[in-house]
Amino acid sequence: MKPETISSGRRTRKVTKILLGMFVGGAALSAALFVGFDVLVHETKSNEFCTSCHTMQGNYVEYQGTLHYQNRVGIQAGCSSCHVPSSGPELLWAKVRASKDLLHQFLGTVGTEEKFESARHRMAETVWKTMEATDSRECRSCHSLSNMDLLEQRPSARRYHEVAIREQTTCITCHKGIAHFLPLSNDSDTGVSKLREAAKSVPPQTTALYAIETTPFYLSADSRETNDGTLMPSAPVTRIGEDKGMIKVRIDGWRQEGVDKIAYFSVGKRVVNAVMSQDTVERAKLGQVVDDTGSGQKWTAVSVEAWVEPGHLVGAPKLIWDAAGQLLRSNCGNCHAEPDLTHFTANQWIGVVQSMQIRTAMNDEQKRLLMQYVQKHGRDMAESATH
Repeated sequence: MKPETISSGRRTRKVTKILLGMFVGGAALSAALFVGFDVLVHETKSNEFCTSCHTMQGNYVEYQGTLHYQNRVGIQAGCSSCHVPSSGPELLWAKVRASKDLLHQFLGTVGTEEKFESARHRMAETVWKTMEATDSRECRSCHSLSNMDLLEQRPSARRYHEVAIREQTTCITCHKGIAHFLPLSNDSDTGVSKLREAAKSVPPQTTALYAIETTPFYLSADSRETNDGTLMPSAPVTRIGEDKGMIKVRIDGWRQEGVDKIAYFSVGKRVVNAVMSQDTVERAKLGQVVDDTGSGQKWTAVSVEAWVEPGHLVGAPKLIWDAAGQLLRSNCGNCHAEPDLTHFTANQWIGVVQSMQIRTAMNDEQKRLLMQYVQKHGRDMAESATH
């Protein structure tokens, strides 16, 4: 055999071994990377890892109070169930993007409760937009509109899911704030601030006044230790005097048969003007009696004089309705178009607001203001909008 042939064969075997070694090494490296990535993904998708940063502790407490954390059937949707794709390139990209969270953790961007709350709205908007862009992909990994038995759902849920199926609405459109608190609205806060500023400068000659918030009243200008009743937001009163830094007002309303401690705004409508103590009930003056065919009950005109501290009343209801309108837009507008206030009657709005409050970040005071707004602009209360 020629030397050239022997040399060529040796080179071929050497190249073959190198290529084989590269293939085996590459396969081993790929397997190690694959297994390593799988382990890394598994470990970093746990609730324990997600909440290991102190800035996530508050979020975790919020989540623990929801059905996604604990429920009667024992199925838990963890942090990654809602915030991380299950597989594929989307999962890899999500992990790459998550590296910025580590950076902000070290920088302390949301390192305190105050910083976190100031950034909550921006962070929530980012998550909502991402979920809208993916048609709520993570939600649909557990929930499917096509597999829902609507007849087994509560009437209110069934009604909205029927609309979602018909209009192909994505989950996050309506289900914001189901695992974490909704961000407080700066718009609604601004509206309340304007009301309080306006209440500081009401001319003394203004007689028609309106409560800007839940406001205590007293039977004497001398005693403020225990209030004798409460005015609801937007409740109208008439100024009849002043003394000792207090405003004397007359509270008018209607008493439903059998409900002595509540003065309602209008006959047959459960729109509360004021809640009275027993002492106030005994001092109240009664007037005209009306038989209401709608409720089938007698309603009696009621009037009582009381004292209110300054700073709680304004001279025009429009200021209150502007603030309430901002509340409506910032809370209800997250899930659907701003509702037509004349779609429901004053009494029907009670159930609507109570059923939807859980989907919002409204506190009890904001709920009372919104309730007054929608009730007094309801289908059967058109004339009350100016009162």
